[in-house]
Amino acid sequence: MKKPTILLVTISKKVCKTFKENLRMFFGSKIYIETCYESLQLNKEMINKADLIILSSPMLEDTIKALKPNIPVMLARRSIRIAKLEQLLDLAPQTKILLVTNYVQNVRESIDLLHAFGFGHLTLIPYVPGVTNAKEADNFELAITLGQVELVPKHIKKIIDLENRPIDLTTMLDIARLLNLSLEKAHFYTAEFFRDFVKMGRNLSLSIQNEKELTQKLESILNAVHEGIIGLDEKGFITLINEDAHRILQLPSINCIGKHYHEVIPNFQISKNLDEQKEQLDSILQINNRSLLVSKVPLTFNQKLTGLVITFQDVTRVQRMEQEIRRKSTELGLTTKYSFDNIIGNSPLIVSAKQKASRLAKSDYTVLITGENGTGKEVFAQAIHNSSERKEGPFVAVNFAGLTETLIESELFGYTQGSFTGADKNGKVGYFKKADQGILFLDEIGEMPLSLQVKLLRVLQEQEVIPIGSTTPIPINVQIVAATNKRLEKMVEEGTFREDLFYRLNVIPIYIPPLRERSEDIPLLAFHFLQQLNKKYNKNYHLSPDALNLLEVYPWPGNIRELQNMIERLAVSADDSTIDGDFVNEFLSASHHFRKAKPTFTQIMPLHEAQNYVEEQLILLAMKRYKTTTKAAKALGISQSSVSRKYQKILIEQQENNSL
Repeated sequence: MKKPTILLVTISKKVCKTFKENLRMFFGSKIYIETCYESLQLNKEMINKADLIILSSPMLEDTIKALKPNIPVMLARRSIRIAKLEQLLDLAPQTKILLVTNYVQNVRESIDLLHAFGFGHLTLIPYVPGVTNAKEADNFELAITLGQVELVPKHIKKIIDLENRPIDLTTMLDIARLLNLSLEKAHFYTAEFFRDFVKMGRNLSLSIQNEKELTQKLESILNAVHEGIIGLDEKGFITLINEDAHRILQLPSINCIGKHYHEVIPNFQISKNLDEQKEQLDSILQINNRSLLVSKVPLTFNQKLTGLVITFQDVTRVQRMEQEIRRKSTELGLTTKYSFDNIIGNSPLIVSAKQKASRLAKSDYTVLITGENGTGKEVFAQAIHNSSERKEGPFVAVNFAGLTETLIESELFGYTQGSFTGADKNGKVGYFKKADQGILFLDEIGEMPLSLQVKLLRVLQEQEVIPIGSTTPIPINVQIVAATNKRLEKMVEEGTFREDLFYRLNVIPIYIPPLRERSEDIPLLAFHFLQQLNKKYNKNYHLSPDALNLLEVYPWPGNIRELQNMIERLAVSADDSTIDGDFVNEFLSASHHFRKAKPTFTQIMPLHEAQNYVEEQLILLAMKRYKTTTKAAKALGISQSSVSRKYQKILIEQQENNSL
């Protein structure tokens, strides 16, 4: 029996290859297969050799009939590769997807097939290049195509390729009947079809199992977190709740899942968050006579609300955690990094303070460092430690401004096992004991509660400490360096600081002057900070003379810390390597303190010379900023003629000085 010849006529080479593979799997060697696709010329000779012509598109049928009207022609009905549909399973309902093919009929059939396979919950929008308006694809981020990725608009980066659609089983049966072919290999074709079904089912089963395991792990994680967590869906029904939420809210042991939040947490004021889809972080709510720190964060997908997550903690526990963090941070700082070389300045005041501190470092006397915020009190304390015989011992810093009264006592003196509710079962070593053979730096000593000052005084006098819950003194060998930005003498007069403790601390005081009292050090400090930034960022910034002049006359209420911050801001914002006075003035002019600042002189001069100097500087500055004498006069509050006359005089004097 003569083997029949099938001619495949398709628009693309890839589709032709798919059809050929399908026919070989179904009919094996019982047929000859000829192909014609893309730009290959279809001629009468090819058609005459064929017993059957199979088309991928109805658009090709007229061409065939024109060459040979009576030739059998069959339009292939096509399916979708089942294995590829797995990529669509994780897509959320109503997801908008652009379905891209090369002609209208194909895109309609593809959408109908996907709906038939159970994907009607997806919003599939047809797109055929050259037919569909390209602007309609602008708002899409996801596309599905069937082996024609090159047709997808370029701006869409997420593409699901279901590959070329194969010939379906009914078409294969029609071919076999028309050409009188046996179906002995048909089971291979159907087997592949069902194999893909089984594979996808197995993957779904594994996915469900993995989802169960993931859910169990998620529950374990949520219960391990020490804060209450409640999840709601978009309608306000509870989808998850962890053990801490039950404990903190004292909820009865009932299943809250599936209940509306009004039934379980009516006082959490949630409706606004769901309606407006706005997050609300770290708000305080009074629930069941307890203060809770509550955060509410909406969940969205594709700009649509899908739920709300509520987290909350007992404020008391948050405070304990913050105190513990501060305590551990302090424990980590048992060593020093600053020496006297890190104290920049050549002014008499700072040189004197450094010399005094250096001498004190050779003794064990108690040191009291006073000075405004930002002057470098802890730098001095660390420098004393590094220059003392105790430099191999610990340096323990305690800031009283960051500790509560109850915490100060337990942190300073330590406590024994079970000495109070909430105490560590193993007890705790206090800061005095940790600083043994070293230096204990008591920062912001003026913040220490009056009730604890007498205990501190006893430790200083006796050089021994008694932990809370114990009656046995523990001898210690600690040098005390205290610091404050307050006037302790005035606090003694007001009764907020013990007089005997003040005299015990004030054995050898060191005063650190504010920056405005040592303005000659400002250029050195500015250069030092700028060099650090240049090295860090591989830059070459430098300050012009007029920039340094502006920095010197600014009062610096925040002292060295403020100056360092200003240099960093200038370096980060500068476009040029030279930072000039105009640029500095933009930053200083915005300062409240600069606007209030008065001219500062660092040396004595005759009064009339000072007046002339200030007048000259103000007129030059006003003319530089406002350009005209009229505007300058208005800013200075004098007449235009006065500004004009004085400005001309200044210019003449400058020319005469330059000619000398």
